[in-house]
Amino acid sequence: MSAPHALIEFFQREAGEYLDRLDQMLADDHAAAPDATTLLTHARALRGSATMTRLDGLPDLASTIERIATGLRDGELRWDQRLHFAVRGALVELRALILRAQSWGDAEQRRSRTQSVALAAVAAGYLATSTPPASPASLVIPISRFFPEDGMPAILQRNAEPPMTLAQRFRNDIAAAADGVGREATALATSAAGPSQLALSDGLRRGLLGLSDVAESYGAASIATLATKMARSPLALASERAAVQSFAQLLMDRESTDHELAARVKDANIAWAGAPPVETPNIVPIESLLFRGRSALTRARNVRDELKAHWNRGTLAEPSAHALFEELSDLLDLAVTT
Repeated sequence: MSAPHALIEFFQREAGEYLDRLDQMLADDHAAAPDATTLLTHARALRGSATMTRLDGLPDLASTIERIATGLRDGELRWDQRLHFAVRGALVELRALILRAQSWGDAEQRRSRTQSVALAAVAAGYLATSTPPASPASLVIPISRFFPEDGMPAILQRNAEPPMTLAQRFRNDIAAAADGVGREATALATSAAGPSQLALSDGLRRGLLGLSDVAESYGAASIATLATKMARSPLALASERAAVQSFAQLLMDRESTDHELAARVKDANIAWAGAPPVETPNIVPIESLLFRGRSALTRARNVRDELKAHWNRGTLAEPSAHALFEELSDLLDLAVTT
């Protein structure tokens, strides 16, 4: 899958800035561990930016760097000069791949995934031998995110003594990702109309796609699906932005039970499928012949616009959309009458 030329150019500039910051952190050739929190911040931003391009394989290498930063922050990885050099080499490869984003193809896709596997293999040799007493929540990632589907054996194992339950980690990670979405949505909602809103909209979409990644890593399909739908919407209407803010708020509510959260997410999915509200006039039965000639063409254009709204919301499968398709077919016949 490819992305628009303008989006690729924006990504290349943005990713270059993130790489510059990471290179600066790892500039010294020594085994001293970098600041894990800062490393994770830049690596996560780089991965989110790469995800926005929709270029298959491109986010893989950035994602592996992010996992290493997470492991370092949580005390699950040891750091020495060999791992230091491996990460620096991965950044060099990633920079070269980013330069080829405009002409992305199968070769670049394989190269990114191969480098991702190689870096993950090095990192696997630095798993900490003991569990830290108080480790922050870290992202649970399916093994498939580290390897392509090529039959390679797994190199990561479940921690026998996790610092918290999986359910707790899920709620913490989802809430943290939703907090970022909420901040981006608030900034967009309070911004003045103009070019700056484009950048804010891109930031909100990256946040939503990051939230989708977190939800997907835990198998929370309903959250991942809704976050992805929101990221792909225009986000131009106040109702859309309000829905995103409401969605983020409900995910940040750690007091609700898992059952309550699931029910509220289901309601949010239903509400999004019907928002923004479209004032749909009553569908006219064909036997009444209320539309003829020019009036039928006018009505057909209105139906077309309503179907476009369904397309943007991803609700073409709804019965109301099917009824509009049928009406449009009838209107085409009526347009030739007088």
